[in-house]
Amino acid sequence: MTPAEAVQLFRLKEHQLDAMRALVGAVNASDLRKVSVSDEVRDALIAGASDPYPPVRFGSLQLLDHLPDPAVLPVICRALDDAVPRVRRLAAHALGCGICKPTWDGALTSEAVVKLAKLASEDDNKKVRDEARLALACWRRRHAGDDPATTR
Repeated sequence: MTPAEAVQLFRLKEHQLDAMRALVGAVNASDLRKVSVSDEVRDALIAGASDPYPPVRFGSLQLLDHLPDPAVLPVICRALDDAVPRVRRLAAHALGCGICKPTWDGALTSEAVVKLAKLASEDDNKKVRDEARLALACWRRRHAGDDPATTR
């Protein structure tokens, strides 16, 4: 099974754990913090984050959340505009959570910070607003004293 095929397993709830095992070899948060993936798997997850099916987008973002690779940040940032609140909430989480990716430096683009601020104040969904506020608080705590203009 190719990584692109494995990503499509997220479509069906009963195959989501199979997809995770096939793509990263882990399903629990403790193990996910330690994963590293091939470029082919990373690229399949990036493509999955734009899939027409929300469960595929969500599952792909769930795994991208655990990758400290700067190449995934623009994809996660785009997911802040997703039509599905659950996907937006996960994207906000992924941009703020250093626990999920302990080796990540926490750097965000200015676009990501602006989008998170907008979600925190304007999103229709309370859970999305709360997660965006938390992500911003984590970013501020990690970068206390940094000039926001110097973020990546």
